[in-house]
Formats: sequence, structure tokens, C-alpha cells
Amino acid sequence: MTTLKLILRAIPWLVVLLLLGWVYFNHSTAEEKTTVVHHNTILQKMEALGRLELVKYNFKEITELKKLSKEYFNFFKLGPDAKIALISGGEAVGCIDLQKLNFQNIHSSEDSVFITLPYPEICYYKLNLENTRIYSLETNPFTDEAEFIEQAFKAAEKEIERAALNSGILEQTMVNGVLFLQPLLEELSGKPVKVAFQQKPEKVKIEKTNQVL
Repeated sequence: MTTLKLILRAIPWLVVLLLLGWVYFNHSTAEEKTTVVHHNTILQKMEALGRLELVKYNFKEITELKKLSKEYFNFFKLGPDAKIALISGGEAVGCIDLQKLNFQNIHSSEDSVFITLPYPEICYYKLNLENTRIYSLETNPFTDEAEFIEQAFKAAEKEIERAALNSGILEQTMVNGVLFLQPLLEELSGKPVKVAFQQKPEKVKIEKTNQVL
């Protein structure tokens, strides 16, 4: 009887222990699932934004292009050199391509989320043709005038990219990216978010467009 009484008295405690174990297991599983869904939600939201345009620079510039005439015996040239000067307006836009993000770029701790964004890039740069005109043009009978003008327009457009990079468009894109994305990510995660950027890619050399062809 004594043994039976002990067993009966122990049953309620066993039930309590089983309940506590069940609650702990389900709570841990719920936390793990929440973490996975949490990361997945952030990634999907960022991918949905795609290439996020964060800053636009507008430019006014003068582009000069010269095409040298063929010279024979260091003396005789087939006509004068071709010259053109453009006064142009254009724009360049800095962005972050959020579709380059993956799960490896997102980490979390108990109280924070860490995200590493792709390095900024210039989404596009272009001339505003309505604000671009030929200031001066000199050609000779041996120069294809239409082709020469097209070269000048391409040079002016390339100058916009160079000017944007030299003006710090990528650095400003980073600043604006943090200001825009950090509150959004904190709203999604419910935690403080620390934003960093991937390593800067190798710099591409961009030549000035006061060119001689």
C-alpha cells in the first residue's frame, strides 16, 4: 500500500513535468520557425524592391572633341581638323541592387539583426537631349559629319558617368541607403538593425572626354 500511495502521489508531479517539457519544446520550435520566417520575410521584401534608386545627380557640362586630319610627310593634311563643342545637360542615378542579396547577407542575434548590402552602383546615366545643343562645329569634306556628331554625344554621355563618380554619387547612395532601409528593416524584424556594405569592387578607369581622335 505504501508503494501504491507513493506512485499515486508522484503522478501529479509527473504530469506537471510532462507539461513543462511540452511547453518548452514547442516554445523552442516556435522560436526557430520564427527566426527562419523572419529572415525569409526580410529577404523577400528586399528582393521585391529590386534596384532601389536612392540619389540623382543633374549635370551641366561642356564637352569638346577634336578629330585630327590625316597628315602626310609631316607637312600636308587633308583639310583642317574636325572640332565640336557640346553644351549638354544630363543625369546619373545611384542605386543598390537588392536582388543580389541572399541569406548569407543576413544574420541575427537575440537582440539585433545584421545585414550586408551590395555595394552601390550607378543605375544609369544619360543625356537630356532637350538641354543639349551643339555650341560649335567645324568639319572638312573628308569627315563624316553625322558620325562625328554621334561620337561627341557619346563622349558627353560618358562624361556624365565620370563626373558622377568623381562627385561621390556612390558614397551618397550608401548614406541614403542606410537612412531609408534601416527603419524599414527594423519595422520588419522588430529588432535594432545594423547595416554594412559589401567590399567595393575594383575601380574602373574612366577617361575624360576632352578627347582627340
